[in-house]
Amino acid sequence: MISPNEFWLHLHRLAEAYDAEGLDTGQRATNIVAQFLDMPVVAQRHVLADLVMVSTRVPELYPLVIEATSKAEGERGRMERGNVG
Repeated sequence: MISPNEFWLHLHRLAEAYDAEGLDTGQRATNIVAQFLDMPVVAQRHVLADLVMVSTRVPELYPLVIEATSKAEGERGRMERGNVG
């Protein structure tokens, strides 16, 4: 069974791996693309499919997470003030 935080742990690792690829976005992109081009074609196809999925589906999570965070913070504030409900 996958742990409940698996997605967030992998997201954190991906962010760290991205940052480690260079000093700025241009350098990171150059290094990442160069590594991609060094892969066998069959691996490139699989990685490209993953990149498409992540780049198109994950961005929709950001506004949902922000909304859920705001709602949770509001509920916590009401509970702290004794206004449950």
